[in-house]
Amino acid sequence: MVQRTSSSPGAVRDAAARGSAFATACGQAVARARTTRRLSVMLIAYLVLTGLMGWRLVSIQVLAADEYRGLAERQTQRELELPAQRGKLYDRSGEPLAMSLAAATIYANPRVLADNDVDPSSVATALAPLLDRAASDVLDDLRSDSPFVYLARQLPRAVGDQVRALALPGIGVLEEPTRTYPVGELAAQVVGFAGVDNTGLSGLEARYEDVLGGEPGRLRLERAPGGLTISAAAREVSPPVPGTDLVLTLDRQIQDAAELALTNAVAASEAKGGSAVVLDVETGEVLAMASVPTIDPEALGDATPYARRNRAVTDIYEPGSVNKVITIAAAMEEGIVNPGTTFSVADQLQWGGRTFSDSHAHPTREMTVAEIIADSSNVGTIQIAERLGEQRLYDYTRKFGYASSTGIAFPGESAGLMPELEDWSASSLPTIAIGYGVSVTLLQVADVFNTIAAGGEWVAPTLVRGRVGPDGSVHPAPEPERRRVVSEPTADAVAQMLRGVVEEGTGAAAAVPGYTVGGKTGTARKIREDGLGYQQGAYIASFGGFAPVENPAVVVAVMIDEPRHGYYASATAAPVFSEIMSFTLQHRRVPPSQLALVPSPAAAAEAVAAGEAVPIGSR
Repeated sequence: MVQRTSSSPGAVRDAAARGSAFATACGQAVARARTTRRLSVMLIAYLVLTGLMGWRLVSIQVLAADEYRGLAERQTQRELELPAQRGKLYDRSGEPLAMSLAAATIYANPRVLADNDVDPSSVATALAPLLDRAASDVLDDLRSDSPFVYLARQLPRAVGDQVRALALPGIGVLEEPTRTYPVGELAAQVVGFAGVDNTGLSGLEARYEDVLGGEPGRLRLERAPGGLTISAAAREVSPPVPGTDLVLTLDRQIQDAAELALTNAVAASEAKGGSAVVLDVETGEVLAMASVPTIDPEALGDATPYARRNRAVTDIYEPGSVNKVITIAAAMEEGIVNPGTTFSVADQLQWGGRTFSDSHAHPTREMTVAEIIADSSNVGTIQIAERLGEQRLYDYTRKFGYASSTGIAFPGESAGLMPELEDWSASSLPTIAIGYGVSVTLLQVADVFNTIAAGGEWVAPTLVRGRVGPDGSVHPAPEPERRRVVSEPTADAVAQMLRGVVEEGTGAAAAVPGYTVGGKTGTARKIREDGLGYQQGAYIASFGGFAPVENPAVVVAVMIDEPRHGYYASATAAPVFSEIMSFTLQHRRVPPSQLALVPSPAAAAEAVAAGEAVPIGSR
């Protein structure tokens, strides 16, 4: 028998209440768990976001601080370069050869025009006549997206004043220096020229850029986002440091005389061009360095590359018979010959499979060394060189300065060409002895004669006398390099023989009334531009020498390039030498020669042969 148990209503209610409480508790637990998860996710997200923001701040403020600082400055700051006043170039007497003048530079800020709804066409139309530009070209610049464009540079200051008077929005005027050359074409290839940015581009303007250029200044301006300058904002200014003035060795009047003489000679002989160098014997200073055709430094677009070069130092040529001075001086210094030493000289000589000839046919005859150089005998000079030998000819040619820079440090200077001794061929000795097989500049030729005139001492040529200090005083340049090449007795004897070249030989047209002159002619075929052989019918005529022989003061070297009429140096270069030398001696007030105290070349040769002293005056 089964017994039934019954529950009371209170018990049921209690059980239901307990179930409900349990369900509530479970729901609350689930809600708390969800809230905790949401908070955890939010916390993690917050931490990640905070970390990212922190990293970004570190990246901007620490790692990339310089970059953003620069970006901010570029957006708000504008830096203008203030050009330095370029140093002047003076000739030796203080006459200006190159100087800078204030000029007006016109610029625009196209963004200002756009921000102020200004029609750029009307601005371009107003400016074009003043700037000497087409209105359409000015308009193209005004439509640029750049905050700064040049419209015109280095115009006369009066134009700048006219532009300011227009008061055009976005248009400004700057003052900057422009280079000008008061003497125009005079010594243009030597002085060189500076570009629109006031930087030397050629010649001494380029060579002494570090001295003449100075240091530019800086002006920092603050500007608004639209590009307008905030005039009330602080301005930071670093003033420019002006360049230093230089005093050159050039004499303006001698330079002018040299260029005029060359111009006339080139025109008369229908030559391609010509060059001349004038040196002070004692100091090695270059009194003139001329090349024609010349150039106008303010109209360079019209000049050819040939005209632009300072060809006295950049172009090389075979010197021809001028080189005989070195050959004979070397032989005398080595005691191989003296002016009275005789040779049996034919008009032709076979050597190394080649035939060497004198300029004119003549029977075999006895000739002294003095006569050989006076008549410019190739055969006689080669016979002297044979006694001298290859090694000594090479050594003395180098000692006289061939295949080496003169030390003048002019841009584009050539050292010339001369084969090393081990590269000499069977015919190099006779060829080089008479001035072929080597190439030199006209300045190197002038140095050879200056060495003889200076008593056998080589003096480095110079183009700068000194720098002008802040107080206006001139600080002299360092003393030039000097070296002994031959002894003074050898140089004196050679000088007397070179006097014979003018008075009794091929250089008669180089004579200067009232003065004793020593020098040497040189006529050589012109090398092809590719270096392979010689140009057909093209010659270089040259003459180098000094005066007065008894006390040399001035050296002049002249080269005429491709004369079409009378290509011999005696007819072309020698007369130019005479004209330049005559002017220079008188301009520098060199006393005329005391002819009674100076022996003739023949008497000098006899005295040397007899071992007697040759009186040639004091140096």
